[in-house]
Amino acid sequence: MANYSICKCIRNDKPLKRNGKHPIYLRIRVGDRSTKIPTGLEVWDGRWDAKRMEPKDKTLAIQLNRKIMELDLYINRLLADGTELSMDLVKEFYDGKRRVKPENRSFYDYYLDFVERKRKEGLNPETIRVYMTTFHVLKEFRSELRISDISLPFIEDFDNYMREVNGNSAGGRNPKHKNLRTVILDMLKRNIPVENPYKWFKMPNSAVKEVYLEKDELLHLIDYSDKFARDTKEYRILKMYQFSCFCGLRFSDVRDLCWKDVDFSNGLIKKRMIKTKSEVITPLFPMAREILEEKSENGRLLGSGDKIFYPYTEPTVNRTLREHVKRAGIDKHVTYHSSRRTFATLTAAEGADTYTIKNYLGHSSVTMSERYMKWSKQLALESAEKNHLIDIKKIVHRTKKRNKSKLPPNSGGSYFYLCEKTLDDECLDE
Repeated sequence: MANYSICKCIRNDKPLKRNGKHPIYLRIRVGDRSTKIPTGLEVWDGRWDAKRMEPKDKTLAIQLNRKIMELDLYINRLLADGTELSMDLVKEFYDGKRRVKPENRSFYDYYLDFVERKRKEGLNPETIRVYMTTFHVLKEFRSELRISDISLPFIEDFDNYMREVNGNSAGGRNPKHKNLRTVILDMLKRNIPVENPYKWFKMPNSAVKEVYLEKDELLHLIDYSDKFARDTKEYRILKMYQFSCFCGLRFSDVRDLCWKDVDFSNGLIKKRMIKTKSEVITPLFPMAREILEEKSENGRLLGSGDKIFYPYTEPTVNRTLREHVKRAGIDKHVTYHSSRRTFATLTAAEGADTYTIKNYLGHSSVTMSERYMKWSKQLALESAEKNHLIDIKKIVHRTKKRNKSKLPPNSGGSYFYLCEKTLDDECLDE
């Protein structure tokens, strides 16, 4: 049985290509014979790590390792079949004379191709990150995986691995199963013969308590955030979260929000959503407006293409929120997404109907909103009763009559201004 080795290298013995890049090769040795095979990949001059023998760019390194893994898998299958390895067989692999059946291809190759395809289609970077997390967990579980290896026992073993070895809860395992199932279904769409074990596998689901902030909790968090300097990470993240509590935008859309997306004259936010690619138009409620006005540098940034909020990652934001919500004395497991639930609950408490809330949240159908609001309708009533807000519109009406000057400009007739400046104790006592 012939020994073999595969090494990565660049052809720096030749002049740089016109684009300033070196071609990347694989140096393959079988017994006493060796050859260099072009990978079709290129690396910028100075971006090759000569010590580690790989590109410094992570994406390019992954692509190169995929090619090595593909060849290595092919060779090992030849050896497993008792075939005498030769350089001619290696060359046949690259010449396309030896085709691997689709079901015998590396599942990991397909997985990475799928992720790259979705990246080019504009899938949310955070979703891409979650897909890659699943990929790495799969690789930890089984270093090599063929498409034909996908089966119900494999899925069950993978689930046991996540639970017993990694200590993942049902809530932690569920998104990884969903990602894996999505890739499998994509294969079926492309007529690749693969078993779909999720037809029989029961997805792990944990009982999720829908989290939102009560009015008093939100007001308390606003007071708490004012303890930090405006240029601190804590202040920026807390204000970003509060902004979504008052407008209902998703994390990805808030992070992507530009000043030109906000129409201060008409009191509107108009933006194409990252997740759905559809346009959402929502009122610029006074408390959200107040947050933006603070960040506008006295109006200098209005109408510009600059991003409004600092581009923290969602994990960083959620860690910061959990830490400081707890320090603020709020005993709830808060994530950024709870801002949308807070918004929906508070607007429902003010009397907004499901169709209106659907438009605010950017849902595509009332049915979707009804599912989203199934919990919030009940909780909104409880919240309203608890905070004496059942008759909020009457209260607002009396407040406006008594002190119109306290209402912010361009409120558009909407009261969604949850602040003692307008909803004072005297009013609530009536």
